[in-house]
Amino acid sequence: MTRPRSGPSRLDDDDYPAYTIGRAADLLGVQPAFLRSLDAAGLLTPNRSAGGQRRYSRAELTLALRVRALLDLNMPLVAAIRIVSLERRLEDAHQRLAHLESADPRSQS
Repeated sequence: MTRPRSGPSRLDDDDYPAYTIGRAADLLGVQPAFLRSLDAAGLLTPNRSAGGQRRYSRAELTLALRVRALLDLNMPLVAAIRIVSLERRLEDAHQRLAHLESADPRSQS
C-alpha cells in the first residue's frame, strides 16, 4: 500500500482542473451549456484534457456559482459576468496590495 504524500496535494488546490463539464454542471445544478457560455464570454478558461474535454477547477466553479446567483436575482447574463469579472479583479488587486505592504519595510512600524 502506498502512503499519501505529505505536503500540499491536488485535493487542496483550488486551481486543479478536476471536474469534467458534466460533473461540474451537476455539482452546480446547471446545464453544460451554461458553463460553455461562461467559457465563450471569457470568464472561465477551463483546462483541456488530452482529448479536448473541458476540465474545471473549484475556483472556476466558484465563479460560475456567483454568476448563477446573480442570474437568480434577475440580472442579465452580460451584467452578471461583468460584475464577477470586476469582483475577481478587485480581489486580485487587494492581494497584490497586501503583498506589497508586507514587503515594504516602512509598513512594519
